Amino acid sequence: MKLFRSLIALALSLSVLTSPLQAADEAPWYDVELILFKQNPGSSGASENWPDDPGSPDWAGAVNLQPQSAGRSYSLLPRSAWRLNAQYNTLRSRSGFEPLFHKAWRQQVATSRAAKSIYLGPDTIRTNGPVPAPFEGLIKISVSRYLHVELDVLLRGANSNRPLNSPGALASPSRGGIRFQAKRRMRSDELHYIDHPKMGALIMISRARQPQPAAPQASPATDSAPASTEPEPAAAEKPAPAPATN
Repeated sequence: MKLFRSLIALALSLSVLTSPLQAADEAPWYDVELILFKQNPGSSGASENWPDDPGSPDWAGAVNLQPQSAGRSYSLLPRSAWRLNAQYNTLRSRSGFEPLFHKAWRQQVATSRAAKSIYLGPDTIRTNGPVPAPFEGLIKISVSRYLHVELDVLLRGANSNRPLNSPGALASPSRGGIRFQAKRRMRSDELHYIDHPKMGALIMISRARQPQPAAPQASPATDSAPASTEPEPAAAEKPAPAPATN
């Protein structure tokens, strides 16, 4: 009896240890498209009491967007797959708005505990160059009943007239900046606008087909045909009791 109980306890402990890996493998795939922009319509934000040094996002553990690659999470999508080009062009053509970031990528979306933050910046990889980037941030996307988005972006120099390459700015890269921090609950295939007195974000998240690895080609010496590489349809998203509100 003691041996039986020991075996049961060991099996349960192994299942607990392997469950996070299984959950990561089974996480659904989504296409994400994001536009970040600076805004200064009139005197918006002039009455805000911004801190002199808002601090920086926590870069620890953040992942970078990757070049296009089928079957790899956080891979950039080709421009032909982008769906917010009209919105981007509208922002670029209007006075008081300055687009900073526009990219689309495919990723697996896990639960909040397993979700990873993604680095956002002028380049896909964060570097410690001689001059700080004008903006840098993080986005974390997770899923439960709804999709959940956490955004944390530092807009440097937005609360100061000092150039980014001035001694003061180089000594404290976050001083004189403004943090754009927001959390939103949303559903897939809906365009969401996240507002801030000095910045804004447009984001759309859509369920994607799970990419399949390419099948090996048949040997010329055989008559067998290569296996189909057509992806299988993704499972339906869980129903929600009511539409999300911004």
